[in-house]
Amino acid sequence: MPAPPPAAAPVPAAPLVGGFSPVRRGAPELGPVVKAAVAHLTPARHARARLLMAERQVVAGSHYRLLLKLRDGSVWRVMVWQRLDRSLQITEAVRTLS
Repeated sequence: MPAPPPAAAPVPAAPLVGGFSPVRRGAPELGPVVKAAVAHLTPARHARARLLMAERQVVAGSHYRLLLKLRDGSVWRVMVWQRLDRSLQITEAVRTLS
């Protein structure tokens, strides 16, 4: 009796056109985006935050949806629009339950 054919490798799902896709936390593109988001949330000169999640939506530029945890323990969902000229604008900052 012949051996069964090898199982096909699963095909990764294609990103939803116009939808958000995950961005690796260490991705270089996130540096300025996270810095702008943290500066918007806290006036401390050298404020730091922990990036919990990042997603990107390609539009006329890119929308970044971030989940940040500040030193005080608060968790924020921040939307940052990076225009085609690379300038950044915070479009939403909402404190979530932590």
